[in-house]
Amino acid sequence: MMYKEDWELAQSRTLAWWEGEIVDRPCLQVTAPRAGREEARDEALRRPAGIPVERWWTDIDLIVERTARRIESTFFGGEAFPLLNPNLGPDLFAAYLGAPLRFLNTDTNWVEHPLDDYERFGPLVIDEANRWWRLQLDLLARAQEAGRGRWITGIPDTHAGGDALSGLRGNARLCTDLYDQPEAVHAALRQLDSALTAAYERYFALVETDTYGSSSGWLPSWTNGRSNAVQCDFIALISPAQMQEFILPGIVHEARLLDRAIFHLDGPNALAHLDTLLATPEIHAIQWVPGAGRDLMIRWVPLLRRIQAGGKAIHISCTPAEVVPLLEALRPQGLMIATGVPTEGEARSLLSAVSKVV
Repeated sequence: MMYKEDWELAQSRTLAWWEGEIVDRPCLQVTAPRAGREEARDEALRRPAGIPVERWWTDIDLIVERTARRIESTFFGGEAFPLLNPNLGPDLFAAYLGAPLRFLNTDTNWVEHPLDDYERFGPLVIDEANRWWRLQLDLLARAQEAGRGRWITGIPDTHAGGDALSGLRGNARLCTDLYDQPEAVHAALRQLDSALTAAYERYFALVETDTYGSSSGWLPSWTNGRSNAVQCDFIALISPAQMQEFILPGIVHEARLLDRAIFHLDGPNALAHLDTLLATPEIHAIQWVPGAGRDLMIRWVPLLRRIQAGGKAIHISCTPAEVVPLLEALRPQGLMIATGVPTEGEARSLLSAVSKVV
């Protein structure tokens, strides 16, 4: 790969990570501005003056161009790799199904909740003429064409299933629906499973998974087959029994569409469901995110040990200073740590330090 000279070795280490094993050293994804390209990287990450927020999100040429400039000016150390995130926002799946999409800033967007009546809303299927569906497919195709040999084109941030239904219905109404209209919720979720199956067939074909493998676009987790981050933020609002009844079947369905699945576990309110996830064989790895403004990752070592004891690989992000202490506190097998440092020299030094931790 053009910007990843040791890609084959990184691939072998990453495949071992998925299997809870280790090749020669613990896995570390470390990025930094490439030496001599610091200003170019900073510029690639900024929205130019005069570019409207919606264009920043939807102009395919602009997305591919800024990604190329960012990748060209980034050092990808260890198991880090060039990755284009075809990101059109976390509620995009709901937008495929008719939810109006609104852009807030360059970081996120949101949807209005149009589903007022399950029976009257109509079937939850993706309309081939839907603007956001067409845009996502066009972005994947264009990114893959431009990126062959330069980067991996990631799979979109999906948020299907419970999160998509939450986007259509709204969190508060969906929570009450679990009590008042459980049959309607079950029926809607099964329709969403079918819609996801159709979407994944298109996604993985466009990024040429059989040739290049795949990864979530926002959570670097490459494999030599189908992979994506499975997630449902809605579970933070419901009980374990409700999660197992309503949401878990969709999680299992999505994971079975993949060769390797990593679950994005986000924040303390989601921890009530950890035992359920650990008991789900279709989930191969768990990414733990403490939540915005929470403690350093090193303070979550007991939880991470619990995940390791449950037989899942782990993906975590941390500060550079935490990398070696975390490696010393946890089993290196099946552990992937991601971090960023200010300079390429610091990245290389950190990799050297990691290679000495067994």
